[in-house]
Amino acid sequence: MCKQIHVIGEGVGGLTISALLANSGHQVEIFEKIRQIGGRTASTVFKNHILDNGFHIMPFYKKSAIFEILKKLSIESKLKLAKVDNIAFYSDKGFHKYPKGIGDLLQLSLIPFSSRIKILRILFPMAFTSMKKTEELDSLSLTEITKKLDDNTNAFFEAVCMLAFADTSDHISLGEFTRTMIRANPFRGGTSEFVYPQDGGYDAISHVLHDHIIANQGKIHLNSQIKKIVIKDSKVNGIITNDGIFHPSKCVIVSLPAYQAVNRLFDSNVFEQKFIDKVNRLDKTTAVVEVHFALNKKIDSRQIVFPVGDFTTKGFFFISNITPTVCPQGEHLMIAGTPVTPSIVEDSTKIKEIVERMKNELNLTYPDFKESLIWDRPMA
Repeated sequence: MCKQIHVIGEGVGGLTISALLANSGHQVEIFEKIRQIGGRTASTVFKNHILDNGFHIMPFYKKSAIFEILKKLSIESKLKLAKVDNIAFYSDKGFHKYPKGIGDLLQLSLIPFSSRIKILRILFPMAFTSMKKTEELDSLSLTEITKKLDDNTNAFFEAVCMLAFADTSDHISLGEFTRTMIRANPFRGGTSEFVYPQDGGYDAISHVLHDHIIANQGKIHLNSQIKKIVIKDSKVNGIITNDGIFHPSKCVIVSLPAYQAVNRLFDSNVFEQKFIDKVNRLDKTTAVVEVHFALNKKIDSRQIVFPVGDFTTKGFFFISNITPTVCPQGEHLMIAGTPVTPSIVEDSTKIKEIVERMKNELNLTYPDFKESLIWDRPMA
């Protein structure tokens, strides 16, 4: 591999690959179009609260790809983590404990015993398959195995998808879900633990990686957008930034959504149209409306609650119950979220309607919610 490497994008993906390369002695330069690192996991401060751009946790903790990379770089101790283990379902019959492992499924009070057996029959073979075998399942949707299940059992799968992927089952491949079950299988060294940065803000992970890159002579250019990746004779020659400067390089790594990279950074004749069409189908497949709520008192001691049934909201995340550092003393921070069709994020009226439905659902679940609300801040 060439010594000089340019990386486009300083989200978690760009940072992890850059940290690994810098750690191996390569000269790494990262170009990020905005002034902030972290990409989609970036955090902001609003009214002295640390707000994540969406709710993120590290699924399956020590078996997660991020933690394994931090460990490989010997910097895992620099990231202080708080466990996320107080999780529950909520239905019209009250609260139900979320299963922490496959064995707990038999005690899953949310669904009938016969349905628990069905879930075990589905998940147990998954947990013991090979990672190589899961690649054959990537072309199939998870709904291939869930579409015949009853509503409550389907709701369980949706909750797992929200927790592990922040998405709905129809957007998740069967292979991806199976790999998740393997990582959670304690009989193969897996874990069902989840964690979140103890000091607040999921982009704490990005800052640890950023510091490691700088310590290993890497260079990071913020507010530096790439205009074009230069290809000659089917080989990379370098990149051109928006200021017109050419940066020569024989190796460029693009850490952006594929449909953005292909359409924005390359000449039209670089890729075959068949490939471009395939990539473009990934554009705008998932959208989410999430609302941060600041409260003047704690309305639940749990960390995460998944409403099951006819709820707009797919998850209540009490972030200040995970770590109180995300908000001022005496206040409590939570976020509620729901997947939506991409067109909704462009419609402010529909977003307001969703926010109101969320508030009503929260008040149904927690009668003290509305009187405890200090402010809310929607994101789409």
